[in-house]
This record gives sequence, C-alpha cells and structure tokens, in this order.
Amino acid sequence: MASERVGYAMVCAIEQSGSAFWRFHDRFLVENSRAASRAQLIDYAGDIGLDGDRFEECYDDPATRQAHNQNLRDARAIGITYGPRIRVNGAMAGTSFAAIQQAVEAAAP
Repeated sequence: MASERVGYAMVCAIEQSGSAFWRFHDRFLVENSRAASRAQLIDYAGDIGLDGDRFEECYDDPATRQAHNQNLRDARAIGITYGPRIRVNGAMAGTSFAAIQQAVEAAAP
C-alpha cells in the first residue's frame, strides 16, 4: 500500500535527521506521488541529501515497519484516524492554516 511505503520512508528520513521529515514531505508533495514506489522513495531521499544506502537499509528493516505501526497505534489512541492532523494543547485543530492559527492563538497565554 502506498501510504504504508510513505510511512516507512518518513520513519527512515527522521532516523537520519529530524528536519529531514519536512524536506522529505515537501519533496514527496512536489512529485504528487501518492503511489510512489520503493525505488522512487529511495531516490527522493537522495534528492534531499540523505544517505541513500542507509535509507534503503532502514526502509527494508522489519523494525521500520514496527515503528511505523506503533506510530499509527499511538495516533489512533489519541483520536487521530487520518492525516494530516494537528493537536494543539490536546485538542484537534482544523487542517487549514487559519484553523491552526486560531487554535494556537487560543492556546497562547
């Protein structure tokens, strides 16, 4: 399933660099690759400066699937059943910029 492949890729991007998640996310969106193949995802990792061999090894590691599945369980446990979703101070925010901004401003002291 494409969403699982992307989830595995995101786990591996974060493993190399916390900021790589957003770089990978942005690269993925540029391609609008909902059905990205394993090979495409590995190419994207190289495109954003990640170590391709390390990324590929991570992607193929069963522990990556376990980490991704745990992320899904954790999200479901707090009421997140689809993405992207954002919580602000424990409450779900909308998905538009305006809704997120409103939630952040409401939560600010």
